[in-house]
Amino acid sequence: MGEKSLGLNGLGKIRKNKTFRPERIEPKVSETIRRSLPDDQILMHYTRKLKAKDTPKSVQTQIDTHMAIKQIGIVENKKNYEVINELVEKYINDMPDTKKKLVMEFVRQVQRNMPEE
Repeated sequence: MGEKSLGLNGLGKIRKNKTFRPERIEPKVSETIRRSLPDDQILMHYTRKLKAKDTPKSVQTQIDTHMAIKQIGIVENKKNYEVINELVEKYINDMPDTKKKLVMEFVRQVQRNMPEE
């Protein structure tokens, strides 16, 4: 056969200037996304034992709710306020983002006025 053959193989033989594949450009890594709603813990957890003046607010609940909190604390070897803190954090985490952000603003405002450990 001659120089100019037909078909896919034939076209490659007569083509003189082949285009090369372009250089691969890696995408730049953008800086980390800074979210206005932090993913870390919501409420402060103190390492020291809290005193009565550190927990001045009282919460009124029904007797069965109080007993449930008390029993959860006994089973998990925690104080009542620790159990309530965990329940509140789980509840806030399950909220829609708009409501969660609103609650977090007020929580952070109170935390800024709290005494350090």
